[in-house]
Amino acid sequence: MNRIFSFSKCKNDLKPILSICIPCYKRINQVRNTLTSIYETNAEISLVDYEVVLSDNDPEREIEVLMDEFADKPNLFYYHTECEGFLNSYHVLTYAKGELLKLHNSQNLFRKGALRHLLDEIIQENTNKTLMFHTNGFLGNKTICKYDNFNDFMSALSYWSSWSGGFSIWKEDFDAIGKIELNELFPHTSVFLTQYAAQSFLIDDTPIYNVQRIAKRGGHNKFKAFTIDYPSLIMDSYMKGHISLNCKNSILKDICTQYLPTLLFNKYIVRIETFDATGYRENIKRYFPEYAYWVAWINVIFVPFRMIGRKFL
Repeated sequence: MNRIFSFSKCKNDLKPILSICIPCYKRINQVRNTLTSIYETNAEISLVDYEVVLSDNDPEREIEVLMDEFADKPNLFYYHTECEGFLNSYHVLTYAKGELLKLHNSQNLFRKGALRHLLDEIIQENTNKTLMFHTNGFLGNKTICKYDNFNDFMSALSYWSSWSGGFSIWKEDFDAIGKIELNELFPHTSVFLTQYAAQSFLIDDTPIYNVQRIAKRGGHNKFKAFTIDYPSLIMDSYMKGHISLNCKNSILKDICTQYLPTLLFNKYIVRIETFDATGYRENIKRYFPEYAYWVAWINVIFVPFRMIGRKFL
């Protein structure tokens, strides 16, 4: 289900270079560690160069106490919102006021030098308002690549364009969008796909975060998310002519042969995740070939080898 939202004005006049936008729901220890990695691990960065925006959609406001713990940080802002689930990834952007708005997952720790790296990149790409995506080494090349068209950019990103932790958008572009239809599970991707007409594109695969692992992650139906919701956004981008048939097919193929097998492996083999899989066998028929269900299961055998290879790299 999609909902219509319009962008709101920011609440403060300060114009930092970067807004680190963190949607939150509980997990206070992880959020505390993340804030520490920003303010202590990257303490050499002036507080006027960036802001940290917390948007909390927890009715109990568990993480609000962190504002007392970090009371000496004038560039840290807390907002409580009553939005549901992943729509917080949209709402947190509406509170930000930096030149570049960057979503940040609450469990990702900034490495030493990561904040300087981001700021230098923003300053360098500001003139062209380059559409940037940060994949944290997940693509396996650990390089920075530029593209002159959206199709090649999306093809290189593959299904990682769904990752909220990689998303960023220039504030002036964000404000120019107006009303937009948001996918409830991928609101950030809904916003991201509107930027197909950017002048230039960049994928930064530099590892800049360390991930705090969350035991037994679960709750929503992640299988549906990647067989129905996210593919529907990719299909829509193709139907509008923003990406090619080959690009669309390549992304769906990677979901079927890489991402879904990893989900299956984590849920049913090593049992480290508990995501709901209701309707998976029927849902996969919507945008994938009839045999896709079995292709995903066959490719489960290759998952541990990919994991070992990633750790080796």
